[in-house]
Amino acid sequence: MLRWVLHVFISLGLGFGQSILGQSAELSFPNRQKVALIGTSMRGWIEPGDSLDLKLDKSGEMPLNYGDFAIIAKGGNPKIPLLKMVVGLPGDSIGFCATDSTCLTVNGAPVLGPHGKPIPLSAKRKHMVFLIVQRIKGRLPEGFYWVTGSVAGTHDSTLFGPVLRKQILGTACLSSRQ
Repeated sequence: MLRWVLHVFISLGLGFGQSILGQSAELSFPNRQKVALIGTSMRGWIEPGDSLDLKLDKSGEMPLNYGDFAIIAKGGNPKIPLLKMVVGLPGDSIGFCATDSTCLTVNGAPVLGPHGKPIPLSAKRKHMVFLIVQRIKGRLPEGFYWVTGSVAGTHDSTLFGPVLRKQILGTACLSSRQ
């Protein structure tokens, strides 16, 4: 039985479907996987036992849209990609809610979690985002995307900033709830 880790997931399956070259190792996994959630960063959007269709993008040309679940080669271990939701596309403005500066906005609209409420930023994370927003002059540069988890404090763009398109290995789509 194959055991493969996708950020907060342990996937259980047989055989290999597609593979993509990571920074130092080739990542391989079936297109469709049964996953078991072992963390909380995507809860509400993806639950334990949900099945995902994984679409890899070796060319880096797959269009990305708001709400896509992106598989990202970012973080400490390139063999373990992150799974996050795309909430900002190149050219989008990034800022803070006018009424609550602990709320992040993309194009003036609050970034919402799975229950329709803004995902709050801690004071430390707010400061980090403030520095990131200053560095990018409030707008996502060409080829960069803003990604988020479903809860405050997750490893997402509020921690490491915008993600380069070439760091997005593909997308995951919820296929069914069982």
